[in-house]
Amino acid sequence: MRIGLFHNRYLQRGGEDSVVDAEAEWLEKAGHRVERCIVDNADALARPLGALRVAWRARRNPETTRRVDALLRDTPIDVAHVHNHFPLLSPSLHEALHERGVPVVQTLHNYRLVCANGTLMRDGRICEECVGRGPWNAVRHGCYRGSRAQTLVWADATVHHRARGTWQRCVDRFTTPSAFAARKLGAAGIEARRIEVLPNLVEDPGEPAPPGRGAVFVGRLSPEKGVDLLIDAWREQEGAPLTIVGTGPAEAALRARARDVPGVHFLGAQPREGVIAALRDAAFAVAPSRWYEIAPLAVLEALACGRPVVAWRGGALAEAVEDGRSGRLFDALTPESVAEACAALLGDATLVARLARGARERYLEHHEPAAGIAARERLYAEVIAERRSGAY
Repeated sequence: MRIGLFHNRYLQRGGEDSVVDAEAEWLEKAGHRVERCIVDNADALARPLGALRVAWRARRNPETTRRVDALLRDTPIDVAHVHNHFPLLSPSLHEALHERGVPVVQTLHNYRLVCANGTLMRDGRICEECVGRGPWNAVRHGCYRGSRAQTLVWADATVHHRARGTWQRCVDRFTTPSAFAARKLGAAGIEARRIEVLPNLVEDPGEPAPPGRGAVFVGRLSPEKGVDLLIDAWREQEGAPLTIVGTGPAEAALRARARDVPGVHFLGAQPREGVIAALRDAAFAVAPSRWYEIAPLAVLEALACGRPVVAWRGGALAEAVEDGRSGRLFDALTPESVAEACAALLGDATLVARLARGARERYLEHHEPAAGIAARERLYAEVIAERRSGAY
């Protein structure tokens, strides 16, 4: 199968970029030909008047149409898989592919079709105003990078393509990594029958080591990740080890917050090998995110390593972290609630061992690459057949 993979990289590399790169490699290992069309925000912004050009072309970018034509002229593809298209590729990508008869699969890694910042969060709290009120609501709050002007660019493009029916006409199937996210996106007008849940995948790190000591957090150190809740919760854990892996804009403030909390240790950013080592050294992982996380790779890596995960019951993580099977869920976004869930694991090695087995089982059932790539192959075959039969 000849697969076109389209992605707009972010200024700061994150999990979504890693997912795209890994899926391309796994598809190639499965015998498919993958043609990559990757653009980078950093390259565009470095050009003269870069920010203005990006804003002007967010609704429709003629350069994208030229890219599609060049790719199809040199290497015709059977199906297109679009990951992130905002802002450089723009929905011109979907229109160009559709008009040239290429079936389109669009993965929704975040909530940006309904939320300017993609997280359904504002001022540190869950916010779903734009789901009901529409995209212009985000402009007055400056939800995209704290800028009303930049948010206006997103709102204009979103309103324009909703009015044109771009997502109905030009996307054959949407995918998202969790059923929770599918429900949220469905509430914004995407037909449920056109959304497939395809869990994210991570490479198997091998058979799990016996549980280590204490807990580990892996991820970006930013407010929505809730690491401040975890540090405050750790004041009640009598010096048990807590390793924090990652970096980000809140790192300095979090280090200061943890200065007088026994047991807390910051490792900084680590390559995958360092992340796996930190997970193996711990008894369990904690993901105290305040937002509706869709499928963070850090949680999937923990499950793959046979490490139970402690997470909030209110978001998409409640799917991967099955309470009592692969981890523990806390009810409230408070230090007390996080502390109670963590204390249950710190004080019960038998419970940790049982949840560790469930965590590894959950990984093998839902996030191991071989089965996940087979599911993507089936989806590609379906949309190709539907397009040929005239179903779309």
